[in-house]
Amino acid sequence: MKIESILFLFLTTMFNTSQYETTQSIRAKLPNMIIVNPRVKIEGRKVFLEKIADNLEEEEDHDIDFHFEIETAPTATQKELILPPQPVPKFPLHIAWWPTTLCFELDEDQVTHKLWISNRTKRPIFFHCCGLWNDTARYGASWCCFPRTRFWLPPGLSAPLYIRATPRELSPIPYAVTFLQIAAAHLRDNVTGYFSIPIKAKFLKYIAPSMLEGE
Repeated sequence: MKIESILFLFLTTMFNTSQYETTQSIRAKLPNMIIVNPRVKIEGRKVFLEKIADNLEEEEDHDIDFHFEIETAPTATQKELILPPQPVPKFPLHIAWWPTTLCFELDEDQVTHKLWISNRTKRPIFFHCCGLWNDTARYGASWCCFPRTRFWLPPGLSAPLYIRATPRELSPIPYAVTFLQIAAAHLRDNVTGYFSIPIKAKFLKYIAPSMLEGE
């Protein structure tokens, strides 16, 4: 009886010891409590890229190429002006003329020049002469254009336009630069656009104003 009791106590002690050790080992693997990260959060502004680049240059491993690009916000001068979209005509005008500049040398006789206008678009165009854009040339001569009415020009064809200048008795200006303005339209009563032809006039009957005594 004594041996059996001693054996029973020994087994009971061993069982309690192993159970206690197992519980302690489980508790050792699990944290006692959840601890919040005590480190202070580092923001992107506080990271100095110069120090990082210096540290990378000191490393012995040169096989890896590190490249840093710092993008800065564009300033007011660097910003490109974004223009609104421009309207595109459905039927654009392609007009040519020659000579490109009309030159008049006026003395006593009338001078008439012929201007050829060519329609290079795929549709017929109506042309109408609107007169001179600058009236300065009228001080030394009177101007007239033919035909005075609207004329029709099919695509690929050319038509003449006559400009006649009649000099005055005296001209207060020695020369003038003006423009002959012509309206173009795909329809008869609907103007599509204007174009101007430069005119240079030299008045040989110009007399400089006499200067008064003492001036």
